[in-house]
Amino acid sequence: MKTLSVAIALSAAATVQAREITMIFGLALPPYVIQESNSGFEIDIIRAALAVKGHTLKPTYASFLVVPKMLKEKQADAAQRGNPDLKEGEGFYYASEPTVVYQDNAITLKKNNLKIDSLADLHGKSIVSFQGATQFLGPDFAAAVKGNPHYQESSNERRKLQMLYANSAQVYTGDVNIFKYYRNTVKNDVDTTQEVVYHKVFPINTDVTRDAVFLDKQVRDDFNAGLKQLKSSGQYQQIIKKYVSD
Repeated sequence: MKTLSVAIALSAAATVQAREITMIFGLALPPYVIQESNSGFEIDIIRAALAVKGHTLKPTYASFLVVPKMLKEKQADAAQRGNPDLKEGEGFYYASEPTVVYQDNAITLKKNNLKIDSLADLHGKSIVSFQGATQFLGPDFAAAVKGNPHYQESSNERRKLQMLYANSAQVYTGDVNIFKYYRNTVKNDVDTTQEVVYHKVFPINTDVTRDAVFLDKQVRDDFNAGLKQLKSSGQYQQIIKKYVSD
């Protein structure tokens, strides 16, 4: 009887500790964040990781520029990304590893047989990239495309893939998972069965402020434990495969 009472007490304590976590996500970036349905594989992974310890996720959306102000004013419990203004140990607690890692590549059609082993090899190529790429992808990329009349940036993901598959652009630069997600949306417009080559010429950004950040250390620890379990069980990859496939 005593054992049963202890079990009930522990269960009740766990229930009390479980919380609804309001987390700030950036504006829509499919397949990572799909605002209209509160989905996307980054949101789903965070939701599942928190659920391991009984927490629920309430997404809210804002520009990353306002994240420091919102967290300092406790308008939310956590954010999808940190910020240099939110310092570890000063009331802010970062996850021990990234929820996801963005993988920027230079992507080309295999039939064109383009040799791209470094960013310098992009010089003179016709390239389509995302808006702000010359700032986000670093000075070496900016130098490689500087003065190139055949370089352009666009926020229209479908148009960029159409250009690559129609050979209107030799190179697409951007995140691999975004590319794979939008590939399915243009398959009726261009031949997406053409084989592509992923040139891994961009370094992976390991800045800690790209990790999730929490106001509560225990919730952060719960998230770390949940994320570790998702990865070891294979559920992490299963969530990603719901949105993108090779």
